[in-house]
Amino acid sequence: MTLALNELTVGYGGLIAVDGINLDVADSEIVALVGESGCGKTSLVRALLGLLPRTATVTGSALLDGEHELTGRVDWRGIRGSQVAIVPQGAMTGLSPVHRIEAQLTEMLTLHGGQARPGDLLERVGLQHGMLRRYPHELSGGQRQRVAIALALAGEPRLLIADEPTTGLDAITQRQVLALLSGLAISTLIVSHDLAGLMPYADRAAVMYAGRLAEVRSAGTLSRERAHPYTTGLLTATPVADRQVPWGSIPGSAPALDLLPDGCGFAPRCPLATDRCTSEQPRLRPYGEAQVACHHPDEATYPVVPRAEHAQGPPVVRVTQVRHAYRTRSRTVEALRGVDLDIHAGEIVGLVGESGSGKSTLARIILGLLHPSEGQVEIAGEDLTARRGRALRRLQRRIGFVHQDPYDALHPGMRVASLVAEPLVLAGGKVEQGVKVEQGGKVEQRVRDAITAAGVPETAEFLQRFPGQLSGGQRQRVSIARALAADPILLIADEATSMLDVSTRAGIATTLRALATERGLAVLFVTHDLGEAVQSCDRIVVLRNGIVVEDGASEDVSRAPSHPYTVRLLEAAQT
Repeated sequence: MTLALNELTVGYGGLIAVDGINLDVADSEIVALVGESGCGKTSLVRALLGLLPRTATVTGSALLDGEHELTGRVDWRGIRGSQVAIVPQGAMTGLSPVHRIEAQLTEMLTLHGGQARPGDLLERVGLQHGMLRRYPHELSGGQRQRVAIALALAGEPRLLIADEPTTGLDAITQRQVLALLSGLAISTLIVSHDLAGLMPYADRAAVMYAGRLAEVRSAGTLSRERAHPYTTGLLTATPVADRQVPWGSIPGSAPALDLLPDGCGFAPRCPLATDRCTSEQPRLRPYGEAQVACHHPDEATYPVVPRAEHAQGPPVVRVTQVRHAYRTRSRTVEALRGVDLDIHAGEIVGLVGESGSGKSTLARIILGLLHPSEGQVEIAGEDLTARRGRALRRLQRRIGFVHQDPYDALHPGMRVASLVAEPLVLAGGKVEQGVKVEQGGKVEQRVRDAITAAGVPETAEFLQRFPGQLSGGQRQRVSIARALAADPILLIADEATSMLDVSTRAGIATTLRALATERGLAVLFVTHDLGEAVQSCDRIVVLRNGIVVEDGASEDVSRAPSHPYTVRLLEAAQT
């Protein structure tokens, strides 16, 4: 047995983040530890690596290879990096931007006494030796993640911990990275919120919620049987690139450590909960071939993400033959090559493609942040590409934008009410108690409408919170409210759900659908997840190498794609 956890518990100031976890990872086995943000996954991983803050308390046992106790360890020499290694979540943040790949691999080999050569490590993760001379920014997201895996392998560890290894990667690259991890023949603990994505590559799945294990079973059986309602919810909330399969949404969010209920932690969100569930905490016990912590193990049903039920209005956006090239001293890269795109009022258009396809460039051009080399962009009949200065800013105020990263998009020193009101403040006027007031009357109602439409709690306590006091999903809803405050006619969501839990993503998609329907808002939903686009968008536009290779209704694209590249994306999304 490579790793054996026995009643592992992690606490912070009297609050329990990981509560009595019993789990093992066998030799060469891949175990998927799955759950939403706040369920305790990160605290468990930090306990295994000795990276918890000094204020944290750890009890129980985490035994590596039957001889190395990881809990309470002071001296990590010869353990961290050599016996147990980690592949960090963000490949770019785990690599030095100023050193070549060869130098970074050499450093890790020297530090941990590895016997391989840098080129051998790259070859093991499927990269060419020529990559050794490159810097991280010269690699794609998938290539950077492979380098991160190579760095983790430098010390020839017995246990590999992969922390959200596919976050931010397109579907094809995600599958390639997971296939690589599964083929390493190393005991691996993969930490993720994507249960469905890990099923083909893991041997076992351990579903975690509110610091405890909800279900542990063979990953191969999850497609046909699962017992805990939360496990069902996670799979239901994972979008499938098939319009015939409904996309469900788990209501609510994971509880904060100081708000854990007395009974089952999932009871407030569970459609099967009874009085017993709210008063008595279930224990993990055998259930068929699995282990389940539930008083009423059974299939559960959840509300589905709605779809359009009305005809779209007139065109809001018209992109005509847009081309754009990035030029350096040594080369010219064509990011967009003659793109045409229309978005109508009340319509959600999914812009899909892998990294480097031109999605972000097109979004920046429509936002007026980048002037195209050729072509035209019209917003409500006005030529955006011909505007400059004040005229451009006036037109830009009609466009709302939701950033990819909910953790970087909001000023950490501003409260929720002020963040939502700020676009109105920037347009002129003053603020009273966090809400802008203009001459001629208050616009507090506009801010309240935006908050309500985005699904943000309207309580005075919530509106006075700082971003650091919010979950990822709450932050993204605040970002949506902020984008709606100026009453835009177009909303651009740039990978707005890629860093969120699957259950939260479904909730955000429901919010965007309500906005499109009730406000007649045109929405450009930029994503690398074709499954999510199929489920939540009316129309899908597929970009590849700056060219539109597919444009059609979501149902038609998912049922009968016309381009081989779209077929590849669909196959990756359905794996």
